[in-house]
Amino acid sequence: MEIKTLKGVTLASIAGICWGSMGVAAQYLMAQCQFTVLDLTSIRLLGAGLVLILLDFFWNRTKHIKAVFQIENFKDILIYGFALLCSQSTFFLSISSSNAATATIMVLTSPLFIIAYLAIAHHRRIKVLEMICLVLAMVGVLLIITKGNWDTMKFSMAGVAWGLASAMLGAVGTIQPGRVVRKLTVFPVIGWAMTFSGAAACLYNNPFETNVIWNTMGIICYLHIVLCGTIVSFCCFLKSMEFIAPPIASMLTCFEPLSAVVLSVLLLGATFGLTEAIGALCILATVFLLARSKSG
Repeated sequence: MEIKTLKGVTLASIAGICWGSMGVAAQYLMAQCQFTVLDLTSIRLLGAGLVLILLDFFWNRTKHIKAVFQIENFKDILIYGFALLCSQSTFFLSISSSNAATATIMVLTSPLFIIAYLAIAHHRRIKVLEMICLVLAMVGVLLIITKGNWDTMKFSMAGVAWGLASAMLGAVGTIQPGRVVRKLTVFPVIGWAMTFSGAAACLYNNPFETNVIWNTMGIICYLHIVLCGTIVSFCCFLKSMEFIAPPIASMLTCFEPLSAVVLSVLLLGATFGLTEAIGALCILATVFLLARSKSG
């Protein structure tokens, strides 16, 4: 196994785990602190973006400020921020039109759009192993989120359409920032993109006019969502593509539902049965196969 490939697989898997842990924190905020989905989206993006900009300023001073606002870089950052905001919005619309299970499965088709784009635009050969791993990942996620109860799936046309739109926008958010990230590094690109998209969301959903409850646990959960579920996850995900191909990085986000289920069992008293265990094995098999493959 190449060290380069192992680094990429590890970073992308960490991103998925962080996104999954964020889901548990978000569940607490919505259930106990009266957060809405829009509250979480807008305050999360804006908070994480500002923190990343401050960290970049602390480490690099004004090194990246001028470059960020150069026309070509600024355009790429705005597109990336718009893709982030729209991918989340369409995902939530898919949930509202169907349910979380359907939305998650639809979004997991994102690697297919990435593979198709790279095959057409960059003449990249479609690998049989990648398709096998994608099927394994989808089966694993399906078993985990449905617990084997197929009645939880609700394939409304609107739900499927919004879910596929979210998958396509997620693919854009995976491929599009590559050039500007290589030029400016991860922190300023993600920081400014999230700040712009978070500020735009806050104009629609004023964070000072919400009815959220800021108790101690609520603050801890919000900080976890910003620091771990947003900053660490997105930085690890984009960094992973320096070592592995975008379709592989995208597939490894299947760790998100797995880590969410495990943390729900440990922290929220949820159950974990045989069906979920089989799903977990499918996801782990995906990681094992991808880790042993070449990174190209």
